[in-house]
Amino acid sequence: MATQMYMCLGALSTTPYFLSGLGVNIYSMDELCYYLCVNAYILDNDLIDVRLCDYMRDNLEMPELAAKLRMMIKAGRTLGEMVTTILIDTDYCNEEEIARIKQILVDNASLSFAAKRKVRGDNLLCANKYPRAIEEYQYVLSVLKKEEEPELYSSILHNVGCAYSMMFLLEKAGSYFKQAYEIDESRESLVDYLICLRLTASKEEYDRIVVKNGYDDRIALEAVRIMSSAREANIDTPYGDAMKKVLDIRDEGRISDFYRAIDDTLDEWKLDYRRSME
Repeated sequence: MATQMYMCLGALSTTPYFLSGLGVNIYSMDELCYYLCVNAYILDNDLIDVRLCDYMRDNLEMPELAAKLRMMIKAGRTLGEMVTTILIDTDYCNEEEIARIKQILVDNASLSFAAKRKVRGDNLLCANKYPRAIEEYQYVLSVLKKEEEPELYSSILHNVGCAYSMMFLLEKAGSYFKQAYEIDESRESLVDYLICLRLTASKEEYDRIVVKNGYDDRIALEAVRIMSSAREANIDTPYGDAMKKVLDIRDEGRISDFYRAIDDTLDEWKLDYRRSME
């Protein structure tokens, strides 16, 4: 395997600089550029200040870049412009990567801290990194007050449900969809909650909960229709066939056998996944 070598940028400092907005210490320009790139979704406008410029000049031997950034700060230039300047001057990223990061900064410039962190979670979710997405969402929920931003809070709960559902943890997924629905009465959250409920409960229990909570019959029927369509679309695949057998056990009322079959089926799918990654 060929080995790639990279020239370090500037000097390696013996004294760290604490990036308070990210909660990390840096000792080099390489580290600064790295953290700017991987945290582009959550960078705050005050991240680059005169203190950082002084550190770059005095500790990292980057006086020209430090002076350029100091002038940009004085002129009131945007965070996106300053981050782009750093990445271009250090040649840390290629043009395509710089354009992507710049667009992220432009898109997120007006977002609150919590909203920025949600975007980061959303991107992890889209990248199929479900546990990491859940960690990101849970952090936002821990610092966000539901009363202040109920729509944002609800959307995060919904996305946590999506992440759990993709991991086949349907009871957990359903609980988050239900919490999201109770905040903003989103039709999508209710449909997804009912789908999870129908997949984990008997038909009798499902019907009882729908009636008890007064859910709209049309939405309940839509959930069943979506679930049935998905089942029919995948029935000719090994996964679809396995899921049909599991659901048949549930509909027969063999609840203990149903949960045992779910565990066995998921174990088989996990093994298939591990084999595919080897």
